[in-house]
Amino acid sequence: MNEILLKSKETLRLQSDEEIINEVKWGNEEYFAEIIKRYNQRLYRIAISFGIDDDDCDEVLQLTYISAYEKLSQFRGDARFFTWLTRILINECLMLKRKNKKVIHLTEDKAVTISDSVHLNPIESLMEKERKEILENAIRSLPEKYKSVYMLKEVEGLSVLETSEVLAISEVNVKVRLHRARSMLKNVISEVADVSTLFSFGNERCDRINNKIMDYIRTQENKT
Repeated sequence: MNEILLKSKETLRLQSDEEIINEVKWGNEEYFAEIIKRYNQRLYRIAISFGIDDDDCDEVLQLTYISAYEKLSQFRGDARFFTWLTRILINECLMLKRKNKKVIHLTEDKAVTISDSVHLNPIESLMEKERKEILENAIRSLPEKYKSVYMLKEVEGLSVLETSEVLAISEVNVKVRLHRARSMLKNVISEVADVSTLFSFGNERCDRINNKIMDYIRTQENKT
């Protein structure tokens, strides 16, 4: 019986990334499903912050996990696993953008504006869902370098240091870009109490990604 079947879900959740990765390296590939569950939401948000369309995010996440699994022997623990995984994601995002020739549609010297089709006044009459959609659209419109910092620091709750490590920029640059992003969002940011609820990656979508990746991994293992 696979060892993972003997562990409760709660016990598995309490294990560190490094412990999970070691299990996978030792041949317990089913443990990789826990990594997918842990980081689907975060990687989805980062993909959005790099200008990836929502329809393309599933593909980018799948390519990221497959690449990470295949390169797992290269992970030495010099950086945090999440940092290593995120850099793979960013590379996948950049490759997709080069292929699709995506462009940033807001210049840096402009503040975020909301379409006339969205009625902000009175704001009290808007549903929370509508307010979130307004802010999400505003964040999507930010220039990429500000959007990625804002998503990591404000939405995901990473520290300045962690954000700088993931994006490979200085802590000073993180602070400067964050300040700029907040300024550009000042007209809409106050209307959503908890920005950590933005860009939710639903359970059904998460399960779909998980199943596809684990099916791929099992297929590869059967070939060896």
